[in-house]
Amino acid sequence: MFRPTPLKLILGLVLVAGAWFVASNSHFDIFPCTKTTEDNRTGRLDTSSSTCSLLQTQGDYYQPPESAKLTEAGWATVAVVLGLVPLMLGFAIGSRFSKK
Repeated sequence: MFRPTPLKLILGLVLVAGAWFVASNSHFDIFPCTKTTEDNRTGRLDTSSSTCSLLQTQGDYYQPPESAKLTEAGWATVAVVLGLVPLMLGFAIGSRFSKK
């Protein structure tokens, strides 16, 4: 039976925060996104579907008018990879500590 205890919840949230920190500070390019880049020769903006890291979508990685934005599938991937999986892993580790 699924019973969240404080230990399980704390471990899960620590793993979620750690996964977010690592993914937002590295080139972990698994998130679907749209990239807008400028061609240096012609000055035209090209938009393409690709995969990005959270590092590319936040802050000043690209100089305007270039950008990278997560798609709906990208946000769903973020929720699963950086939210659900670490939380479940924390619950699993916490249940190993609480069994006697």
